Amino acid sequence: MDSSAQLFEPGEKVMYPQFGLGTIAGVTRKEVNGADLSFYRLEFPLKQMEILVPVKRASENGLRRVMSTREVEQVLEYLSCAPPTAKPQQWHRWRKKTLEQLKSGDPLEIAKIFCYLHSLEGKKGLSFTERKILLQVERMLVSEIAVAKQITETDAEGIIAGRKAAKRA
Repeated sequence: MDSSAQLFEPGEKVMYPQFGLGTIAGVTRKEVNGADLSFYRLEFPLKQMEILVPVKRASENGLRRVMSTREVEQVLEYLSCAPPTAKPQQWHRWRKKTLEQLKSGDPLEIAKIFCYLHSLEGKKGLSFTERKILLQVERMLVSEIAVAKQITETDAEGIIAGRKAAKRA
């Protein structure tokens, strides 16, 4: 029997690295290899999908609460004053590092990816893969900031755009 304490409540908004903002729909019990295990059932309305995450491995898999308002301010501060970072010489190494940063689910790491790709976009344009990653991290930041600050996604986009503009000035 899985006696692990539940960290998340049904209805709670959470971030999951591979898919972004989701909602805990409930806890489901399943028998896996003879063991009775508990799983968080996560719903991702924008992607019209649902996944199961083992309760015991939730934090190991990167499942976390939405940022606090203090953490949002730290990320926004980073967005407005982050120094441009140099891209490694080999594209596959950059991609591997970026995917590791995404998998971590750390909002500051996601902000770093966003800042780098946004600055690169202004300098030389982005490849298809880089543009896809930029859109993914921007969506993650916008949706999480909107929930954390209890504002609309449009307002969150405006805040991020304002920070990018302040950085350029």
